[in-house]
Amino acid sequence: MTLEKRLDTGRAEDWLLDLAQRHRLSPTQRQIVQRMLGMFPDVAFLSTIEIAEQAGVSQPTVTRLATALGFAGYPEFRAAMREVVLSGGPGAVVPDRHSAVDLEISNLAATRRVLDSDHMLSAVRLLAATTPLGVIGLRASAALAEYFGYFARRVLPAVHVQTDAGSLDDAVLELRQQGASAVLVFAMPRYPAGTVEALQLARRLGMATVVVTDSALVPFAPDADVLLVAPVGTGLVFDSHAAGVVLAVSLLDAIANTDPVRTQERLEAHEALVDRWAF
Repeated sequence: MTLEKRLDTGRAEDWLLDLAQRHRLSPTQRQIVQRMLGMFPDVAFLSTIEIAEQAGVSQPTVTRLATALGFAGYPEFRAAMREVVLSGGPGAVVPDRHSAVDLEISNLAATRRVLDSDHMLSAVRLLAATTPLGVIGLRASAALAEYFGYFARRVLPAVHVQTDAGSLDDAVLELRQQGASAVLVFAMPRYPAGTVEALQLARRLGMATVVVTDSALVPFAPDADVLLVAPVGTGLVFDSHAAGVVLAVSLLDAIANTDPVRTQERLEAHEALVDRWAF
């Protein structure tokens, strides 16, 4: 049998894709994986330097990818790739081509369980009782914080969104001085040190902390009075926060429902202004 006939490029690509989805990789590492997917079967016979040149990264970055995927080093990773390329390998897995979407569906199913949990009830109780409501989200979590805050301002009397790490301590202190009893924090990977420090400061100031994050095993879990888990999708170059968005808007909906009269009045007042800006 010739080498060309033994090569199983499609199976090798699926193997690498499945492997990457089962490990937490940085955006750069995912970019390398995506580049490697288009380089089979040759990639299984290249050095770290050659792959680095093809992917536009440094040689140590390629080496770190191998360890991030669970291998002792790049030689072991390359040996596994060669086995899959040449023979299909006993551990080869053929995932669905829409595996990134399938992963999000699984994440949403997990989020649904959170919405029906006692943790959700506790979060709603704490956040509905505070005025003002502080919302914190740094770096990758800033978009979630802004999304929640944009709509929260339509139904709640005082919402302050903080996405600037440089003024975060002052913002948390000001929230407490204005009478806030709780704060909502979005903390998605990679977790900024400023977010953890803000959590700890809020608790020292006597505020309850509700944290939306991607795992119940985050190292700062003890700093959260209520932890709401919305898993992230890791099948693409960057994390997908689809479950986080659903959890955020569901949390806001539940808070709004604690005072339906106020919510209706504020929504009607907002609707009266729509003609000024809607096309």
